This record gives sequence, structure tokens and C-alpha cells, in this order.
Amino acid sequence: MTGNTFSGNIVVTGAASGIGLALADQLSAAGATVYALDRRDCPIGSVRTLLCDFSDPGSISDAVAALPGEVTGLANVAGVPGTAAAQTVLAVNLLGPRLLTELVLPRMTEGAAIVNVASVAAYRNTESPESIDALLRVRNRADLQAWLRDHPVKGPAAYDTSKRALVDWTQLLSAKLTARGIRALSVSPGPVETPILADFEASMGADAMARSHDAVGRHGYPHEIGAVVAFALSPAASWLNGIDIPVEGGLFATRAAAKSPVFEGLSL
Repeated sequence: MTGNTFSGNIVVTGAASGIGLALADQLSAAGATVYALDRRDCPIGSVRTLLCDFSDPGSISDAVAALPGEVTGLANVAGVPGTAAAQTVLAVNLLGPRLLTELVLPRMTEGAAIVNVASVAAYRNTESPESIDALLRVRNRADLQAWLRDHPVKGPAAYDTSKRALVDWTQLLSAKLTARGIRALSVSPGPVETPILADFEASMGADAMARSHDAVGRHGYPHEIGAVVAFALSPAASWLNGIDIPVEGGLFATRAAAKSPVFEGLSL
């Protein structure tokens, strides 16, 4: 594949709706053979759905067994909001993508790319670096229960922590895969107009979401995030590796400007 024209097999999780659906549509239109892993069917006729529950390691293994022998790209988009129980949030948002990636990697060759969709909520995480390191050592549900006993986070905080850990793990993964010529990076959206936006309003607070909306004029749209993920998967992004890309319409900039003593006097 060259530029933003794709060939080969690309796996997209969470492709039944939202960002994953927009991404699957864009990749399919650009020539990729897209395999959608989700609990529901992807509505795009050209996309091949493999039903998968990311809270269940056995379901992930079964889905990977049905994939073709070579995979050129993997986009881990599926996730659950902080309205779910902490164990479910951490299992789906962190353990699921990690297991899937580990199982898919033997099918990936030089030039392949992995993009993990995190969140700007990663920057709200309040767990210590040592706590995140301990979370990254978790391998299964029993380990996760033990971590939660030591770090009793609730659903909303667990969401922030899951995304912080995903960003950190992606950077470590990139370093591991550099010698194989496989890239790994993360994309962190701000609030996006998806079917679970109301869940984020419930877990993060409607006022906080409204402030984000007002700061940049609107929330993002799924196709805008999908476009960045598609670019990151493409050979055109061959020198992007091991980084997190915030895609938030300037939200961080407006927050920084509000705290800046020189902003009002800045001449343009």
C-alpha cells in the first residue's frame, strides 16, 4: 500500500458504531480488506465482522483464530465508558487490546502498524506512575482483581487510568517492535459525538463536557478521529512511532491559554 491507499487486511475493533465504524468505512473505501471485531455486526457490507467480547479472553482468541494469516494493520478502537464497573472498564480498555495485539502480532510483518485509541482523559489520571506500572504487569482477571484491591478506583477514574495505561503501554510496545519494523502509536480523542457520549456526560459530568464543547465550539465527529487513525495506519505516517496524538480540536491549547499571563497581550 502507498500513501493513504490501502491493500491487505486491517483489523478494526469497535467497528459497529462510532469512531470504529467511521474508520472501517474509510479504510474499506481506500482499498483495505477490513475485519471488524465487535459484539455487534458492522453495518458496512464490504466489512467482515467477527463477533467478539473484549471482556472475555476466550472470545478474543476465537476471533483471532478466524483472521487471515497476514494482517497489515490493527486499530484497537473498542472501549467502554466510566459508567461501567471498574473491572469491566480496565478489562475492555486495557487487557482486551493488549491480548488482541499479542495474538495478532505473529500475523504482522515489517511495515505493519498498530494504533490504539486512548483518550484525552488519560491526562486526567490520578494514579501514580508506580500504580500504572503495576497495572501494566496485570495479565488476567485474577491479577486485575488484586490490583483493584490495592487501588480501589471507581468507574470514572478507572476510565482515565485505563487510557493512561494504554498510552504508556503503546509507547513500550513501540520500543519492543522497532526492530521488527512494526509501528505502534496511540490517538487520544477529546469528546466525540458517538452513541456513548451520554455515558461520558454521566461519568465525567455534564458541566465538564459542556465546558469542553464551549472551549472549541463543538465536540468532534467520528470521521475526524477515524481520519487521523487511518493516516497513522498508512505508510504516509511511516515516521510516526511511539507517540500519542491528541485529536481534540484545540482543547488543550484553549486551556493553556486561559492560564497564560501573556495570552491577552499576544499580537497576531
